Parts: sequence; C-alpha cells; structure tokens
Amino acid sequence: MATSNYTFANQLDAKMGWRNHADPIIEGKLYLGNLTTASTPQGLHERKITHIVSVCNEPIPAHHPQSGYVIHKIPVEDEPTEDLLIHFPAACQFIHNAMVTPGAVILVHCVQGLSRSAAVVAAYLMWSRRLSATDALTVNASIIFTIGSEAREQIWLNPSFQEQLVIFEACRYAPHPNDGVYRKWRIQLEEARRRIAAQSARAAGSSS
Repeated sequence: MATSNYTFANQLDAKMGWRNHADPIIEGKLYLGNLTTASTPQGLHERKITHIVSVCNEPIPAHHPQSGYVIHKIPVEDEPTEDLLIHFPAACQFIHNAMVTPGAVILVHCVQGLSRSAAVVAAYLMWSRRLSATDALTVNASIIFTIGSEAREQIWLNPSFQEQLVIFEACRYAPHPNDGVYRKWRIQLEEARRRIAAQSARAAGSSS
C-alpha cells in the first residue's frame, strides 16, 4: 500500500509539476506542503517531521500505524460546499500541542499545498496569535501570507475557505454547532449543497 501511495504521489508530481517541497511557516517547527511532500519518507526524515495534519482524503504511507508519525486527519475535498471551518479548532489544538512538545515538527499538507492546508495554517496563525482574517491573509490576485518573512508568498485558497476564515474570526476562533454565527453559515452551506445537487440531477436527467 505504501509503495502504491508513493507512486501515486510521484505521478501527480510529474503531471502537475509539483515537487517534494515544504515551505517553513515557522522555521524548524511548522511546514506547509503537498501530497508529494507527505508521501516522501526521505523528505519527512530530512525535515525531522513528527506530526502531520493531513487535509485530504488521499492516503499517505505515514497513515500506517507502524509509521511512528502522529497524524491528525481532516477528510475534506477542495470544494466550495465543504465545511473545513468546524475542523479548525481541533487542528489548531493539535498543532499547538505539537508546537510546545520538545523536538516535535509539524507538516500540514493537502494535495497541492495551496488551498486546504494553507487555510488550516492560516487558521492556526489566527487562533494562536488572535489575529483577524485580514491580518492573517491579504487578498489580491492571490492569497499572500503576511506573517513571517520565511513563509512562501503565494497560495490559492478556495474562496469558500477564505470566507470560512472570516467566520472563524466571527466565532471567536471556536465554531460550534450551537454557535449562532456558525449555525447561520451552516444553514447557508446546506442550501448551497441542495442547489448543487438539484442542478446535477437536472443535468443528469437532460442528458439521459
């Protein structure tokens, strides 16, 4: 299984021009990377990674219980109707616990390392430093980290995840099903899901 996952990641690497690269958000402690990074044992070893936040459904060799890595899995797709927001508090706490553990080094990754994982890292910066979404991210043609000169300059968040960072701030960094702000946003999300499902059903019916 591990060999298959490693091969899959390298096929993506060749097809999309990705590479085994992890950008230091906090040097020597917190890295942002992609599926290739997370699937390359040598790269993980070189960076002394001990903890991994995996923000995707794709498996990686490190998920195996025998790998020795501490894993926090967030099984979401890079889709506008995904609720990444509800996962932010647990992810932030996981990263924080690793940050204060001597010798621990964290990799946060998704498939491309541009959207889902970047949103989680932004949420952690907001949560840990009590920053606003505006302070954590500057929105222009792309999303640019404004925290730490060592961080890479460009990432591309799904617009929905960008909105969810704003909601995260509005929820005082603690979204919960009983929170009014979160509940209102979640209702809107469910309505969007129903609209998309209805559109898909109509499209399928017209093509049959």
